[in-house]
Amino acid sequence: MGHSIPFRERHPFLVNSVLIAIAFCVAIVVALLFVDVFTSHGQERPVPEVRNMPLSQAIAKLEEAGLKWEIADSTVYNENFKPGVVTDQEPKVGSMIKAIRTVYLSVNASHPRLVSFPRLKDTPARQGIAQLRAMGFKNIVVDTVQSPYQGLIVNVAVNGKGIVPGEGVAINASVRLSVGRGEMDYYNPYQAIDSATIDSIEAAQALEDFD
Repeated sequence: MGHSIPFRERHPFLVNSVLIAIAFCVAIVVALLFVDVFTSHGQERPVPEVRNMPLSQAIAKLEEAGLKWEIADSTVYNENFKPGVVTDQEPKVGSMIKAIRTVYLSVNASHPRLVSFPRLKDTPARQGIAQLRAMGFKNIVVDTVQSPYQGLIVNVAVNGKGIVPGEGVAINASVRLSVGRGEMDYYNPYQAIDSATIDSIEAAQALEDFD
């Protein structure tokens, strides 16, 4: 009785093809398993609300939800929020995200931005107002005083006190400009401000800030 030749030796190409196909299928299954692990497939969770929370409290809530976090911005001061609280978040509250994603937080600065106050005395009112607006001042009050120099800024007060040019002033400070009305009984400096003047002042201020 003759010795039979094993199937593998009789059909090496077929056997090797089957083995390669099996190895390929195993590799695909393993790869899919790793993809599920690294992408947290099926592990989406809602983003909790952390706005208006102190940063420490917001972090604790995000970590409790199994989410990572990162501070995107903490340089802007918003008067509508307390210092050090979260003013915005991305993704927004209720968004369904995977645990590997990061929630980016905007945190209110601890104090308003300080700027070097410009010299405004004897400056035309429209120019001074436009310059302050370009710098970011919003609380600007203008009154008129008797002075032969119509339309010129006679006095400047910040938060009710005199100011030295170059002194650091919080951007949310209250600025009062006293403007001379000349021989007129009433003078409104705001009426003298045109858009071209404001644009030119803002452009000059932006150039100065850049330098």
